[in-house]
Amino acid sequence: MNRRMAVIADIHGNYDALSEVMKDMEKFDIDAVYCLGDIVSLGHQTNEVLELLTGLPNLTIIRGNHDEEVLKAFRKIPSEVTGPEHDHHVWVAEHLDPVYEEYLAALPLVQTREAGGKKILLTHYHLESDDTYTPIDPAPSVESLAPIYRDSDHDIILFGHDHMRHHFEHDHQLFLNPGALGVTSTAYAPYMIIEIEDDGAVHITHRNVHYDRQAFIGGLRREDPPAMDYILNVLLKERG
Repeated sequence: MNRRMAVIADIHGNYDALSEVMKDMEKFDIDAVYCLGDIVSLGHQTNEVLELLTGLPNLTIIRGNHDEEVLKAFRKIPSEVTGPEHDHHVWVAEHLDPVYEEYLAALPLVQTREAGGKKILLTHYHLESDDTYTPIDPAPSVESLAPIYRDSDHDIILFGHDHMRHHFEHDHQLFLNPGALGVTSTAYAPYMIIEIEDDGAVHITHRNVHYDRQAFIGGLRREDPPAMDYILNVLLKERG
C-alpha cells in the first residue's frame, strides 16, 4: 500500500496559514504529518498553533531554533541571542500558555522515520558535530548538501530553516525543504506531500494553499510585538 506523508516547516506562529494547510490535507489520504520545527515566534498566534498541532494523532515533530529560544525565555535561561530578536522571544514566551511548556521542552532535535522501505530524516537544518546548526547557505546545491550527509544512511533528508523551497537528488538521496509555511510574501502557504509506492518509487508534490494573509498581518500589527519592523519588512516583505 502506498504511503503518503505531508511535510510542513517554519509555521512561526501563523495559525491562519496552518489551519488552511490542514484543511487542504483533507483532500488527500495522508498517513502522517511531519513538522520540521520553528513552530512559534515571529507570528502572534502561538497558542492557536500549538493547540492545533497537539491535537494531531499522526504527527511527527521536531524543534527548531526559535522554539528553543522561546523556551529559554519562558524559563528565564540566558541566551546568546540579543537585541530585538531576543526581546521578541521574551514577548512570545510571555504570551505562551504554560500548558505548552513541557511539550516544547520534549521536542527532539531530529527524528527518523521509515516509510515504504525509505529511511527519512527530519531535521530543522544541517547540524554540526556539536548539534548546533550550520550557517544558512543562501544557495544550496547537490554539491553543498551531499558531503554533509555522505555518511548518512537516510534516503530522504527533510529540512527547513532557510525559508526556501528545495528539491535536490543525489545518488539514492533526496534533499527536500517544503518552504516556510508561516512566513510568506504572498497569500499562499507552501507545504509538501511525499508519496512512496510499494516498489520504493517516490513522488513529490508541492502545494501552495491560499490563506487570509491580510488578517494575519492585521492581527500582527495590532499585537505589535518587538522586532515588528524586521518581521514585516524583511521576513514578510510587507512594506508600509
